[in-house]
Amino acid sequence: MDSNYLVTQGNQLIEARQKKPLSTREQKIILTMVSMIEPTDEDFKDYVISVREFHEMLGLEGREHYTQLKKVVEDLMSKVVEIPSKNDGWVMTHWVSRAEYVDGSGTIKLRFAPDLKPYLLQLKTAFTSYKLSNILSLKSGYSIRLYELMKKWQHLGRWEYPVQDLKEKIGIETNTYKQYGHFKSRVLQPSIIELNKKTDLTIDFKEIKKGRSIEKIEFTIRHTPEKEIQLPKDEKKQEKVKKPSKIDQTRTRLNEQTDGYQFDTAFFAQLHQGASLIWEDNVEQELEWLIHYVNEEKTVKNPLGFIKSKITSAWKIHEAGGRITFADLQPMKERATGREEKLPDWFTSKEEPIEPAEANPELDKEKELLLKKLAEKKKRTKKDASTS
Repeated sequence: MDSNYLVTQGNQLIEARQKKPLSTREQKIILTMVSMIEPTDEDFKDYVISVREFHEMLGLEGREHYTQLKKVVEDLMSKVVEIPSKNDGWVMTHWVSRAEYVDGSGTIKLRFAPDLKPYLLQLKTAFTSYKLSNILSLKSGYSIRLYELMKKWQHLGRWEYPVQDLKEKIGIETNTYKQYGHFKSRVLQPSIIELNKKTDLTIDFKEIKKGRSIEKIEFTIRHTPEKEIQLPKDEKKQEKVKKPSKIDQTRTRLNEQTDGYQFDTAFFAQLHQGASLIWEDNVEQELEWLIHYVNEEKTVKNPLGFIKSKITSAWKIHEAGGRITFADLQPMKERATGREEKLPDWFTSKEEPIEPAEANPELDKEKELLLKKLAEKKKRTKKDASTS
């Protein structure tokens, strides 16, 4: 499981009261499912967890016991959450609407209840995100809930809340830990110690009294990413990761130089193959020059189509025995002579070029004259600069 998976929830869901509190195991299942949601998802889908991952996540020992897993899923599907809504209203819903295990598949499929869509899908504002790895290492369900609440208020650095409301939010059932001293010693302090040790937060708290009783807790929250717990790497999976090919490495370097467009894998592979036949070892330099021209030449409306058409033209000229380079190309706006340089017809066309059927000696001659002219111009510019 990827330790970089993000858990993102609407803040109303973070603030929800669990009418039937989730156990630690159940919270880890739900938050793993949340981490599988893509930002562009418009609807819930089946979120697939392998039985092996399920087994490890729940801390089960020995071989996978399918009857035990089934019981965990049954209990999960019975749990209800109460989500606050506008005007002191609320929405009450189950967490999971459907679960499926197919014998021999080695996976369990789970689906969220539809009423959770506003709090988990396409979130633009009022949401909280954190890395999944921060909660999978926690042993206490109270620690997980307290962590989520702390992450929500992390940006302010502090959070103050009534003790009774805090108990409800972290999943303490009615008539449990009624005395504040028990709540403090058995829930609050152990949870804070665990969060400070195992997550990216450092938390302190102080008690706010009303008379002789503790009315509120004030938390101070600091983000300390260097403490973040990373999940163990799957060595077998690491071995399967292929090193990028030389072409992919070239594509990555060139994509860093493009402006408003990118070469995808398939397009660039085709482009690179043709360009390599023309320029061989100098192919990356030639493509850089062409990219820089396209970035600056604002009359080019379709950069990728333009680049492809020019390499196609260059290939035809190369095939006919001509020599082509993009080294001396300059965008129109950079020309200070007050007139346009005459570029070869094969380059100046912004449309797909009409290629000559056979070699054109005049083309090579024109190109050589142009390069000579540009070289003389550069010499004059340097000479003027040295004498000024």
